[in-house]
Amino acid sequence: MSHRIIRTAALGLMLGLGTQVAAESFDREQAVRHALAHNPELLAMREQVAAAGGRTQAAQGARLPSLGLSYSARSSNNPLDAFADKLNTRSVTTPDFDPARLNHPGTSDLHMTQLALRLPVYAGGRVSASLTSAEEMENHARLQYERARELTAFQALRAWLNVQATQEGLAIADDAVKAAQDHARTTAQLAREGRIVVSDRLTAEVNLAAVQSQREQAATRLESARNQLKLVMGLPLEAGITLAPAAFGTAADTANAAEIETRALANRRDLAAARAMHQAARARVLAARAVHKPSVDFIATSNWYDDNPGFDAHSSSVMGVVSLDLYAGGRHQGEIATALAEEREAQWRVQSLEQTVRHDVREARENLREARARHATAADNTERAKENVRLVKQRYGQGRTLLIDLLQAERSHTDARSEELVSRVNLEVGQAALQLAEGTLPLPPEEGQ
Repeated sequence: MSHRIIRTAALGLMLGLGTQVAAESFDREQAVRHALAHNPELLAMREQVAAAGGRTQAAQGARLPSLGLSYSARSSNNPLDAFADKLNTRSVTTPDFDPARLNHPGTSDLHMTQLALRLPVYAGGRVSASLTSAEEMENHARLQYERARELTAFQALRAWLNVQATQEGLAIADDAVKAAQDHARTTAQLAREGRIVVSDRLTAEVNLAAVQSQREQAATRLESARNQLKLVMGLPLEAGITLAPAAFGTAADTANAAEIETRALANRRDLAAARAMHQAARARVLAARAVHKPSVDFIATSNWYDDNPGFDAHSSSVMGVVSLDLYAGGRHQGEIATALAEEREAQWRVQSLEQTVRHDVREARENLREARARHATAADNTERAKENVRLVKQRYGQGRTLLIDLLQAERSHTDARSEELVSRVNLEVGQAALQLAEGTLPLPPEEGQ
């Protein structure tokens, strides 16, 4: 039995160590890099870029000649097929012109091999317009993917900072619980000795219950923040992660609003993607209008005929084909109208997004200004609240003030620490949000590049 207990304990220790080893540590840059490499939504958008590239390749192929090889075998007693088979196989004889044989030829077998070359010479600009549309759509997909990388990096950074903040928030809550427990023990002892009134003990116990509840809320927020970070990073929710200590920087002074807006209109990938979409829509208009123009194709074929599998009889042909659609029941007009409406829609979307970019920049700039001011105020207030606790605690020890005053001072200090923490994180997030809004958020290079 003792050996079994030892083995069970050893197994538990190994599993525990394995769990600890599996918990991977991430600093800020590592978290962003992992998200950019493993976020499933981002990977899906990368595949959209590959798909758009394939469509461009297909559109490029429409400008090149096509070469096809076919083989067919036929058995027929149709008089026309039978006589044609003799002509194709170069086997016509005088008896074949006998009326009885012409009308009742019997069954004829034919094996035909064909090699065909088709070269588009002119299509009214439809091929080049379709290629331009495909290239712009590929550009649109690539720019959208690049913008998605920026958004994913920002989300990872914000989630990482949020975990850091909730970890520190839990530590603040633990400090508050420890102080409240000390007060509860002290007042309970003093109440038993008859040195304070019972209401002081009850006040301390109520305060302890309140801060314990707040500590549970802080623990829940931490777990939620960790799960959100795992989602952004593309990690399974059951994965164990730890974070390297945060190194908070100082937000740099921002340029004037007009300068930032100009930079954003030039740098934002989603705006550039919308402009590419507009160019693609314009190209589709040209392609739709090209149906009213003639198309010219060059076709060359080589054919081999035999009544058995083989290549005995050979013939070839070369021809040019000019075709023009004269009437299609209004289908072409409908396609042109659709393309024109889509082009106007894309143009309006560009204008709408330009306004959105300006709004994003102004909002991010104001949020950063507010975060900077709040952090400066909160940092000073935290020091004042800390000093106030020291002074009130000193007076309380001298019997010159009430317990409720001390509890209120400690609660104010806890609130000030929490506000300083939140404003410090908001300052970091605000700086990144402004860079995101103006399209200048620094990113690590994509893996494999």
